[in-house]
Amino acid sequence: MLASVTRASALSFCVLACAASPAPSDDGGTDGTDGSSDTTAAEATTAMPTTTASPMTDSVTTTAVSDSASMTTTESATGDSSDSGDPTGDTGVTPTPDDCITDVAAGHHTFECDGITYEVEVPDACLQAPCGLVFDVHGYTMSAQMQDANTNMRALGQAYGYIIVQPSANPAPPAASWTPATDDDLVFAFMQRVATAWDVDSDRWHFTGFSQGGYMSWRFICDHANVLASVAPAAACGDGFAFPDCRFADDEVPSEPLDIMFMHGTDDGLVNYACAEPRVQAVVDHFGLGEAETVDEGDGFRWTRHTGDDAVMEFISHDYAAANLLIRGHCYPGSTDPGDAQGQLFSFACEGDNGFVWGDIAMQFFVDHPKG
Repeated sequence: MLASVTRASALSFCVLACAASPAPSDDGGTDGTDGSSDTTAAEATTAMPTTTASPMTDSVTTTAVSDSASMTTTESATGDSSDSGDPTGDTGVTPTPDDCITDVAAGHHTFECDGITYEVEVPDACLQAPCGLVFDVHGYTMSAQMQDANTNMRALGQAYGYIIVQPSANPAPPAASWTPATDDDLVFAFMQRVATAWDVDSDRWHFTGFSQGGYMSWRFICDHANVLASVAPAAACGDGFAFPDCRFADDEVPSEPLDIMFMHGTDDGLVNYACAEPRVQAVVDHFGLGEAETVDEGDGFRWTRHTGDDAVMEFISHDYAAANLLIRGHCYPGSTDPGDAQGQLFSFACEGDNGFVWGDIAMQFFVDHPKG
């Protein structure tokens, strides 16, 4: 069984645990980019998947600006990839292309801006009325395709009426890795571009990520709380860890309250669980939230919520594990990731029967928690 822990897997652990540069804390930068991705358009237009309900309350919105340019490919909902035309509804939405987002039709698009490749899923509904926006960011060695195989976020965006953006880090998997000092600003700039191009509801900008993408999610909490409604980091935290995040201590705090859902495996082989509960407590203390209330609990997981006047902190711990012996609990509960994408080292799905589906509850959290 130890043979499954490949030399490449060991390298992934080293890079995740040993490398990083300090992240910028620009609360309104206008830059956005990421690089390398693979996936097709039609894979997200399926019926709404089953969702583990999260008893919460709220909804979502967005707006923005930006610049840059590069390659673009598109698969529209109608099968026409050449017409960026005038797909406007009669409710005030005016999709507007720019030098990078060159096609604003509904459907799946691939845009390369400032060196980063983005997979963008646009529901038909978003051409008729302002939609919410979800950025869904992968971890080390991964790609946008692998992220979607684990979160199913494109299909969820279609079902709930949210634009989904999944960037791919450079270089291509299995060496893909985010560089906080440069990539954070580029990703945020692209978020602003998307918001402008599709008149995104300014109360419904959301962000989620796993592992390295989870660290980026925490940094966005610190750096962009003024525009984000809610954020869902997964498998990422830790004072003194190689990758900067948002410690909720000293000057590493958000500029204003926002709602957070955090998920971490108790047997995580890459990011030790020891950082998780202190992080939750730091958030609770900073926002002045109440005592933990149980949202749900089952075989192998516990889900709690702290509430306050201006913010909510939800925390889901789980005991599940992936098949790979190196990452163990560093996995996505409820994932059906086959592990066969180009450059993929192993599946990131938690094995066995899981009590919840991470992508489903993250999306439900965003639906329930708009800004304000």
